[in-house]
Amino acid sequence: GHMVWKRWDGPNGLRAEMEALAAAHPDLVQTQVIGHSVQGREIVAARVTGGAPGVPDGARPAVLYIGLQHAREWISGEVTRRLLRSVVTGYGVDPDTTKLLDTTEVWFLPVANPDGYELSFEPSRRLWRKNVADNDHDGTVGVQDGVDINRNLPDHWAFAPMGSSHVPADLTYRGPGAASEPETKALVALGTRLRFRFIVNYHSFGKLLLYPIGWQEQTPTADQSIYSALAGTPVNPGIPGYKPQLSADLYPTNGETMSWAHASTGTLAFTVELGEGAPGSNFVFPD
Repeated sequence: GHMVWKRWDGPNGLRAEMEALAAAHPDLVQTQVIGHSVQGREIVAARVTGGAPGVPDGARPAVLYIGLQHAREWISGEVTRRLLRSVVTGYGVDPDTTKLLDTTEVWFLPVANPDGYELSFEPSRRLWRKNVADNDHDGTVGVQDGVDINRNLPDHWAFAPMGSSHVPADLTYRGPGAASEPETKALVALGTRLRFRFIVNYHSFGKLLLYPIGWQEQTPTADQSIYSALAGTPVNPGIPGYKPQLSADLYPTNGETMSWAHASTGTLAFTVELGEGAPGSNFVFPD
């Protein structure tokens, strides 16, 4: 069995771990069910801020960290989970962390695609990427099923064929319509309600710092100077070993989370493509 990786379901799963963390730190951590997946699983976000019960949502500047939109990218969920635990355990111990949580609220969505993530624990489905929408309505999850929920956002959805696919069997299938998926609706509702100042959406693999926009090449936003200052340059990147670039310069995407957040809620948003852990491991980050 796995030593590190945890499923979403079950008494030892990530869902239970989030609730246990909130129970152990009631003045700091609150969990919220922000929606339900195709199969009815709860989509859970954790809100971390000093004196949380007495501070209304959005009263302080808010940021959001997202993991596991793509089910097979397990390291994205693990990084988000560990970052959550790090800020919680650092509160009252590390002065910078304490100041951060007393002046902002930090949100974590470690598993944005719980159905797909659970499915990826089946050995034959380890590389499953999408959610589990039953596209062909046959009652099973097969090659024709699933929607890429990072191509399903209501921003330039289906803008161009290169940025997503109309073919249900493809890995980047965009779905039958913008925000058609319950997982997408949950994220859109949270982002619209909180209007986050900053979002990091973790993916793998590639060691890249990508920023909007994604839907058209050679089209920076009006916030390009802010993005380039934060991300740095290939010679002097904001995170050592990671290459910063405009998202569309890697390849075009449409209906993508970061471009949606920037355009719709004025959020500064990055997609961080994490490394692969060991050369050649690709999505199967070592345990």
